Amino acid sequence: MERKIKHIFFDLDNTLWDTDKNSMLTLKSIYENLKIKENHKLEFSDFFSSYYIRNENLWALYRQNKVSKQDILEKRFKDTFLEFHINDENLWKNFDDYFLTKIMENNNLIENAEEILDYLVTKGYILHIVSNGFIEQTNQKIQDTIIKDYITTVTSGEEINKRKPAKEVFELGIKKANASVNDSAFIGDDWEADVMGALKTGMFPIYFNYKKENYNKTTEFPIIKDLLELKNIFN
Repeated sequence: MERKIKHIFFDLDNTLWDTDKNSMLTLKSIYENLKIKENHKLEFSDFFSSYYIRNENLWALYRQNKVSKQDILEKRFKDTFLEFHINDENLWKNFDDYFLTKIMENNNLIENAEEILDYLVTKGYILHIVSNGFIEQTNQKIQDTIIKDYITTVTSGEEINKRKPAKEVFELGIKKANASVNDSAFIGDDWEADVMGALKTGMFPIYFNYKKENYNKTTEFPIIKDLLELKNIFN
């Protein structure tokens, strides 16, 4: 790496905080408590598969400014249940209310997250978070885990009503960190929002392929499947 990196910015969800696992555990608990299978003959695996795809699509639209935060909150459970012909407004609202509070009870981190954060801080790097997540939930995820012990600044696109890959979100993070694009690297799991956004901003991007999918992309920047691979880049 030619440039001298001082600041390392991380995405939060599915880069450090295991959103997929925590969401699944939370939804399974709510599902069982509300006796969805018994009352509606719907298997959790079918429900979760439908929800996961819908939620991913809604967040993709959110990054493109095509839906609002409120749209996500209103549609992700309602539309999932309607897909299975379960028309129960109280049920949708209960799911949404419980989910936002209960998910914070599951705070699993991505494998090796603590070890790599400790390594990078020991090496003298200054660490930051730049997320598209909602401000309140983002801060709570950090404060309720060891992430808070390593991170210097936290930036949410919601602060300026913008979403990665918008340059303004990265620039806000850089400004809050008192950093520059030339001494900053960005690590994230979303190719468009994180990698392309950071690249266009002038930062050094690293793609965290946490799902370990096969990619045949030829790039000038690293693609990693395990956070510990960052030791080979920042040594």
